[in-house]
Amino acid sequence: MAAETARQQVQDQALVDHEHWLRQQRIEAYTAFLAGYDECTKISHRTRLKILDMSPGTGLPEDDFEEMTASANALRRLRQRVKLVGPAPIHSRAVELEEAVWSYHSSLEVLAEAFDGADETVQAITEEHEEMRGTATAHDAFVRAVGSLLEGVGALQSDVGSA
Repeated sequence: MAAETARQQVQDQALVDHEHWLRQQRIEAYTAFLAGYDECTKISHRTRLKILDMSPGTGLPEDDFEEMTASANALRRLRQRVKLVGPAPIHSRAVELEEAVWSYHSSLEVLAEAFDGADETVQAITEEHEEMRGTATAHDAFVRAVGSLLEGVGALQSDVGSA
């Protein structure tokens, strides 16, 4: 009987240790992903300001677009780690955030083309603003889902489904 109790204690401790390790891995992956998002946001904001200051015919800020693409690709790599540590509802939110970043980058390119050609700038500005709000909404949903998971809220599925 004592051997069975000792074995159960070892198994219980191993489970606790694994849960702690997984929680730490998740925190690190989520933090890195959010840092990657922050980098995308910084580069996008700087590019947006350049675009809004453009004069027709000056050409597109290709170097800035390349930097935006590089940061979004880095975000994709960081999202892969989120996928690895899970859970699936958090990864889904990370995918949505990454997709929102790519959409926003596309809207900035359309905005630059509009400013460079001096046409349809109002529509391009409106679309760019909507995509910017989309990234903020996706960021908020990801952060709320992570918060629910890390706080141990049992309603993670319902929170993820309603956001």
